[in-house]
Amino acid sequence: MQDTVGLDFEQKLWQSGKRLVAGIDEAGRGPLAGPVVAAAVVFDPATDIIEGVRDSKKLTARRREKLYDIIHSRAAAIGIGVVEPAEIDRLNILQANHKAMRQALGRLKRKVDHILVDGRGLPDKIYPQTAIVGGDRICYSIAAASIIAKVYRDRIMTVMETVFPGYGFAQHKGYGTQQHRDAIKKLGPCPIHRKSFGGVTENIVDLEKTKNSRLLGKQGEDLAAYYLYNKGFQILQRNFHAGVYGEIDIIAQKDGQLCFVEVKTQRRKIFGPPESWVDGRKMEQLGRLAEAYLAQHPELELNCRFDVIGVSLDSHGWRIRHIEDAFRL
Repeated sequence: MQDTVGLDFEQKLWQSGKRLVAGIDEAGRGPLAGPVVAAAVVFDPATDIIEGVRDSKKLTARRREKLYDIIHSRAAAIGIGVVEPAEIDRLNILQANHKAMRQALGRLKRKVDHILVDGRGLPDKIYPQTAIVGGDRICYSIAAASIIAKVYRDRIMTVMETVFPGYGFAQHKGYGTQQHRDAIKKLGPCPIHRKSFGGVTENIVDLEKTKNSRLLGKQGEDLAAYYLYNKGFQILQRNFHAGVYGEIDIIAQKDGQLCFVEVKTQRRKIFGPPESWVDGRKMEQLGRLAEAYLAQHPELELNCRFDVIGVSLDSHGWRIRHIEDAFRL
């Protein structure tokens, strides 16, 4: 089992009578975008070592994916904690990392006897723990947790590629590559960027003052897409174009419904609620665009509807009103 991490730490604890030992690690402390994810993994003392389990950073993406499934099938328990970017900005990344780890432990739904933590450990000492610097390289349970956390987070960021196109999230997973930094400068930060991080902070635009209507519209559409994602919708496409008919802002699906979503963004309530801006001409245009999309995707045998999302931006933040099945053609 070359390059597989051993069970030395776990076996010492098992032999001392501590049966439920959890290894904990995180993924995503350094990126400019996306959540921080922690995983806690418990193995039975009678477990057979899974060949290839080691520090997730030393594995290819394909190998991590395979090991992710094997670990899930062999582990006695797995818990995952996720702390979103807004919470990272509010707490700071270290505190957010600790919160994700606590969530992961709580989601094991078992009373753990001892935890093995990569790095410096949890400061609250609620659980008996051993902190192991470089633990993902020398402790089996921590290495397994590093794989679970990494794959889980990478999958989230791959989905974000469709929710927020143009940033390249599927490639860099939110890390500060040159491609990513250039995209932030061009497009501005999106809702999953960590606004307290260098590389993002200096590119934040004051939406109350900007005269860039394109940027304002994009911000509204980004917020609408993130809202839908958090409501359980799968974002299929953003800004679908079809010749002279223009574009549909968001196409999403949920519970057997294919939703064509028009987003209206406003800063001040001068023209009334933004959802009222879809007139008969616009409805007809959206109908043509929907027909064009369905012609390109005959495999989507779903019920269709048209939604309108109004996004109101002001100095206090933003508000969303979602009108489902807003009109019929």
